[in-house]
Amino acid sequence: FAMAIALIAGFTISRAEGLKSLRTSTSTTLDDMTSNTSSGAVKFVRKAAQLFGAPSDELQSEARLFEAPTVIRYEAEQVLAPHFDANRSADTEDANRGGQTLATLIVYLNSVEKGGLTRFGKLPSSPETNTDPSETKFTVQPKQGDALLFFPADSSGLFDERTEHEGCAAIDEKWIARIWRHKSRVPPPFGLSEAGLDAL
Repeated sequence: FAMAIALIAGFTISRAEGLKSLRTSTSTTLDDMTSNTSSGAVKFVRKAAQLFGAPSDELQSEARLFEAPTVIRYEAEQVLAPHFDANRSADTEDANRGGQTLATLIVYLNSVEKGGLTRFGKLPSSPETNTDPSETKFTVQPKQGDALLFFPADSSGLFDERTEHEGCAAIDEKWIARIWRHKSRVPPPFGLSEAGLDAL
């Protein structure tokens, strides 16, 4: 039994270190939805719940599936290496975070003229959305107020490897806000507290 605990702890530590090496940006979680300064976070969660089809009287039920919103800042040359938001072993590894990540919602908080693209390396370019004709993969140029919604797994939790994506090197500073929607309730500290849900 002790050996199993040691192996699990070792795996967890190595996975956390591996994830840290993917990202060079800084971030903060907006998990206190009850303070006087959290009105923007409350609006973001409300809008996200509505986007997923929740009627106004069921916003709390939908928001129970969310990780707390995260704001991420990329300074010059900072990146997020190619990665997946879903996990093939989510039922086990992410059980304490609501299981599989079914949806990722990113809102661009500022326009970025140079760098900072969100690139999906396994999806082909789209002339309607790619601003750089030399790009061969599907990319999104950050524009203030735009939202990017994608589904790293289907509604049953089946992993979709086509959604591998990255935050390309920022030349201009880039700010985003993100919500992950999971298959099941995301309890605190990863998800919103009951008091935070009441604020909706």
